[in-house]
Amino acid sequence: MSRIQLACCCLIASAFALTGLLITSWPMSVTPQAQAGVVLNKETLTLLTAQTRRDEEALFILDNLNEKLLIYRLNLAKRQLELAGAADLPKLFSEGGTEKQRDRRGR
Repeated sequence: MSRIQLACCCLIASAFALTGLLITSWPMSVTPQAQAGVVLNKETLTLLTAQTRRDEEALFILDNLNEKLLIYRLNLAKRQLELAGAADLPKLFSEGGTEKQRDRRGR
């Protein structure tokens, strides 16, 4: 076997090895994942930080007792948290459903 043939065989083998690595790591890089920065759960409150935009993080507060979700954004210019949104969870989840269920609720 000449040096050129040996080099070709090595290149082909390395191409197969790199292709195998690419195929095995591909689903991890394509599949979107939900990632929470910090999660704190204390009695009836759950606090969660998550990236909402490229350079922005938000604080999500889930009040299990009052069934409310509060979302706060950090305003760096004012150095304070601002309420970005709030939701009443029972109302939020009851708005869905089938057309028959909505008719029963009078919608």
